[in-house]
Amino acid sequence: MNDAAIQAELEAVARDLNVQRATLRLKSDVSVFPIAYEHCEPGTDSIRDTPRLDMSKQPVVLKMQAGASQVVEDDCNVTTDDPGYHEMRAMFGGMQAQIVTANRDADGEIVGLLSVHDLTAPRTWTDAEAARARAAADRLDELTR
Repeated sequence: MNDAAIQAELEAVARDLNVQRATLRLKSDVSVFPIAYEHCEPGTDSIRDTPRLDMSKQPVVLKMQAGASQVVEDDCNVTTDDPGYHEMRAMFGGMQAQIVTANRDADGEIVGLLSVHDLTAPRTWTDAEAARARAAADRLDELTR
């Protein structure tokens, strides 16, 4: 894996989408999609060292496991009533909006999840922004194989 290129892609997608954090979670035998790479804009706390959450029960992961290729959330405050989701949001710095994009292997299994987090306010993501996240996820998939 080219760590520098992965970090550069995370920084680029964060800049292009005007978000404060971009993470790449990779499949692991140890836990459910741990953060392998992260870019945080200045003043944004890392979430790599937050207490471990059971990601297997998070609504976005469940949607991905059910077949979604991308989950776009304009307002994380009202996306779901799930208390674990809102606990995660608080741990992640008050996440207000996000796009999560999956990469899958030839068998359809998720091998990576790109997440971009807007911590400032809810927002209406455009189709172009969702496409930019998809393009970044595709590039990251190439870099991690």
